[in-house]
Amino acid sequence: MPCDSSLLDSALVAKVGLRRRCLLAAPFCACLLALPRKAATQPSAGNAPSAVPAAWRPLRLGTSTPGGGFSQYDELLQTVLNRRQGRDWLHARPTRGTVDNLDLLQRGELDMALIQGTSADEVLQKGPAGGLCILYAMYPSPGMLAVPRASAARRLEDLAGKPVVFGVRTSGLVALARQVFTGIGLDIDRDFKAIYVERAADSPRIVLTGEADALWGAGEGWPGFVQVAQSPGGARFIGPSPAQIPGILARYPLLKGMEVPAQSYPGIESPLPTVGSVNLILARADLDDARAAAFVEAMQQAGPELTAALPQAHFSTLANTLASAPARELLHRVLRD
Repeated sequence: MPCDSSLLDSALVAKVGLRRRCLLAAPFCACLLALPRKAATQPSAGNAPSAVPAAWRPLRLGTSTPGGGFSQYDELLQTVLNRRQGRDWLHARPTRGTVDNLDLLQRGELDMALIQGTSADEVLQKGPAGGLCILYAMYPSPGMLAVPRASAARRLEDLAGKPVVFGVRTSGLVALARQVFTGIGLDIDRDFKAIYVERAADSPRIVLTGEADALWGAGEGWPGFVQVAQSPGGARFIGPSPAQIPGILARYPLLKGMEVPAQSYPGIESPLPTVGSVNLILARADLDDARAAAFVEAMQQAGPELTAALPQAHFSTLANTLASAPARELLHRVLRD
């Protein structure tokens, strides 16, 4: 099980930090020897990417559409890490979500990306030959439906035949919804009036205006759920029943049984059992070791600040990263050595 051991994290921070300093020292000294002294300054933005040393190029992070949990997380990372680094060190690139991110990673247009947990696991099942690896854990995403508090729905299947907002079609949230509902014998396109949006930010409005009966989402602090739960009418949250969960996990063993704590949102009055996965930051396996180690070290140093701004970021630790890896060889090299 993932853990939050501060002692383990401290040891890992020291290890990664030492490795990062060793990796950075040799190429930097070689650069100083090879270039005239004036050239050993940060290049201008106009320089061609191939002429810019890797250590100076911003890390390219694939994110999602605005208004969802991923965009909330990436905006925080970009703001905090760039401020702490004192430069444009991390560049968050808006995308259409997990499916788009995986494609961009494979094409080499990103260095790393935010990937929904089960989609990440499916890619990682290919092993090192898949060309991607785990760089850092994000946070768990337990899936559930939010309905207006006045709704008569008490079970997922009560929404069959009704309009339900499932999110951006290419997002990890939709992939999770397909697995959960298939696991209880329903198809989200056949058995519901499925509504897909262009931006995650559009989803809660459709429920609040009465155009849809429910909103699918996942995780604690998810912006769409916050809006619906804090609306004047309030919300209730529905997950699969305890009797349905074993069948879902049997069909989709990459999912995990999870529990949403009471009071995570207004309307959750007792722990809510469901299923979900741990979202991950995946990187290209050929991401330079020095840059990968620098990112890991930066995340650890910024951990308390990230958690203070976004509570679910407390899960983003080295210890939980290692615990979330299905196998050691699926971690980036800097986390294995």
